[in-house]
Amino acid sequence: MIRKTSLILGLLIFAAVPAFAKRTVCTITLNSEHEKRLFTSKYKKEGMDFKELTDFKSDNNDKNWFDKACASGVKCDALIISGHFGGTFFGEDTNLTLPLQTLEKKACSKSCEGILSQPKEVYLFGCNTLADKVKDRRTPEQYREILLNDGISEAYVDRIVAARYSPVGESFKSTMQKVFAGVPQIYGFDSIGPSGKTVSSFLKNYLKQIPNYSERLDSLEAEKVVAQLSKANEINEKFSGPWNVSMKGTAYASCSGSVPGPREECKLFDPNASQFEKMVTVENLLNKDDRKDHFLAIEEYLNSVDMTKLSANEAEVLNRIKANSVAANELKKLTPKLNSVLETKFPLLDLAGKVGWMSKSEVNQEIEDSMRVAMKGSGLTSAKVQAFCSIRNPPDMNSFKTSSSWFQNSGFLSVVGCWQGEISKSLPTGVVSELSRQLDSTDPDTAVSAMGMIKSSVKTDPALQMKVASLLYSKEISISASAMSALGNVKNPSQEVINIVAKGLDSANPDVQKRSAFTIRNMGIQDEILKRRALQIAPQMQPW
Repeated sequence: MIRKTSLILGLLIFAAVPAFAKRTVCTITLNSEHEKRLFTSKYKKEGMDFKELTDFKSDNNDKNWFDKACASGVKCDALIISGHFGGTFFGEDTNLTLPLQTLEKKACSKSCEGILSQPKEVYLFGCNTLADKVKDRRTPEQYREILLNDGISEAYVDRIVAARYSPVGESFKSTMQKVFAGVPQIYGFDSIGPSGKTVSSFLKNYLKQIPNYSERLDSLEAEKVVAQLSKANEINEKFSGPWNVSMKGTAYASCSGSVPGPREECKLFDPNASQFEKMVTVENLLNKDDRKDHFLAIEEYLNSVDMTKLSANEAEVLNRIKANSVAANELKKLTPKLNSVLETKFPLLDLAGKVGWMSKSEVNQEIEDSMRVAMKGSGLTSAKVQAFCSIRNPPDMNSFKTSSSWFQNSGFLSVVGCWQGEISKSLPTGVVSELSRQLDSTDPDTAVSAMGMIKSSVKTDPALQMKVASLLYSKEISISASAMSALGNVKNPSQEVINIVAKGLDSANPDVQKRSAFTIRNMGIQDEILKRRALQIAPQMQPW
């Protein structure tokens, strides 16, 4: 009887919606445009408005584009997201990303309801967007091979595999249901999803079954009202039927958004909650049986907290958290198993260090062990470089045990650069020595990376200055350019270094002459004869 009353009430509310109300389909296109094109060509003639949300970007490196889209007030009747997915939506030809954590924060703060809560249906085109925690029938290696064969570049494959096999955090399906709470229908994939080109034929068949999209959205809107009134979690199976039939042969999946309501973890990102309330929330979440589902959200919050400036009450909560041996042991058992999921392992180590479950030396040892595993075989992939660079509290290179062979890998040198920040920290003598050897590397990327690492040391080391000066005349432009940059920091060069730099002025090659001239200027050499010769070669350097 209650269900029947709710249905009647829902239909009455639906009847009050103007039939001529114009619908807006929002798209977020981070990779393939096939999906957007098919929807647009099929339904634009119905008078649908199509709004591409990435158009709110200022450029392809804009990290705030989604904030701008949310703040615009756009209201989406349907949302289509297309991109690779590995805990973050991303693409191969753009630096724009949409992390799941960003979506979770927006959902918690209710600061993006027009995009996350307003839609009647959401399409998530990407691998694993609705994956649960059921173990995939493939091994991670098999999964990786399939992704590579599907045309996804190696730089991104590791991120997708790592996200799919991570034992930490809620399932993607559960998280998406919370992000899109109250949305009647969510469509996606619970394993490897078809690429943009591959999905086209499936999607064409699907759209053929929905001749009038406006009517479909009207029906879903009525169901949405009913679902909210009755607290129902599922919408009539008739809405997922066309999807299931058309996507047969893929890892298709569908579900409804969860029932809107308060979520305890949302308090961590509530601007109106006090820090004490948030610390108590952390404690409560860590006392739950599903605590590992909340580890990453807790780490994200604690990253913004200065543990040295806690009030007495907050410090008392922290002490109780530190004494939570059940949570501590659960985390410690997890981390050694996560060497193939570094994007998850490192935040857990940061959390353990923050709350006192692991000492700094223990955290560093775990990072060192991870590097040793990662450097086996061909060395660091770009995804692993990104993971090591994401470490919030990197180890001190003075105590980090390295192998000489690691320095021959440009990826490892990139990690050292990340850990040293802007290379403002002085590197240990042993590290500088290893880096100096790589200046002679046959791999230009390795030589250039090494040069960037030792800029500070070049300022004060005459022997190193001479070695770098000789690289001014490398046939590799990237190496000679890096040498020019490093030598620009040298303000009191020895005569031997000046002689090496100045010999380029006598070269028959105009490019070599200019390299020499500009380096003489950048080093501030005041020898009047050399200055005149340099200015004759590059008069644009006036005034000097």
